[in-house]
Amino acid sequence: MYLFIIILLGILAGISITLLFLTRSEIKHITGNLKKINDIDTNQKVTLSFQNRSLRNLAREINRNIDKKQQTEVKYKHMDMELRQAIANISHDLRTPLTSIIGYIQLIKSDNLSKDEKNEYMDIILNRAKSLKMLIAGFFDLSRLEANEYAFELESISLSNILCELIASFYNDFTSKGVEPLIEIDESAPGIIGDENAIRRVFSNLIQNALKHGDKFISVSLKKDGNCIVTTFANNANNLKPDDIDHLFERFFTGDRTRTGKNTGLGLAITKALVEQMGHSITANFKDNKLSIIIKWKIS
Repeated sequence: MYLFIIILLGILAGISITLLFLTRSEIKHITGNLKKINDIDTNQKVTLSFQNRSLRNLAREINRNIDKKQQTEVKYKHMDMELRQAIANISHDLRTPLTSIIGYIQLIKSDNLSKDEKNEYMDIILNRAKSLKMLIAGFFDLSRLEANEYAFELESISLSNILCELIASFYNDFTSKGVEPLIEIDESAPGIIGDENAIRRVFSNLIQNALKHGDKFISVSLKKDGNCIVTTFANNANNLKPDDIDHLFERFFTGDRTRTGKNTGLGLAITKALVEQMGHSITANFKDNKLSIIIKWKIS
């Protein structure tokens, strides 16, 4: 009997020593994996050659941390790339009017110009300076919106009244563009909750965007649809591609890839931020070379 117990204890001791050896060997293996992962930029995960519940749990948690680290690195690289592109775009957008202003100032200093020519160049400088001021204000407003520091004064608003008023204020712009917009506004539509100044800016941005790119076709509509008021701004958009729609509301995105035009790509980004931070939604649709920007305002 004693011999049996001694043999059994010996077997158990042997198993325990073997398990301890395998566990220590596996921990050494995991340590080697981690060292390799830390020393080399690799997507490799921790693997096990010996299966043990505790070691499996350890390996799973280590691999979860590796996944999180990789996701953080990808996110950081994307943010870094966006920041570099934003700095490049801001530099370009600021440099263009500044270069123009400096050029005209140098011309004005010339003794060969008449008084009328100098006055003409002064007007150009003034317009460029105003554009520069608006551009800087756009950067500032967008930064406040993205930091959730933009102060909204929410109240019950009649969208139809504001939209009708703004369309009328752009009458001369439509006329000079040779465009007769298609207007369809339900003046009996109920009110929504929003900030009047923000809504005016949203509508103004979208009308100006349509005027810039409309190419003889612009339509504006407002109607009730279920629990929402839907406003749609549509225009021809021959410079856009279907893939552009996913980027339309991004900062600095513009259909002009060379950024040679006056469009900075801030208007729609600001518009989207204003709409969403007031609790509503905005989307874009592109079909048959026509761009439609649709806002769904929740009825108060």
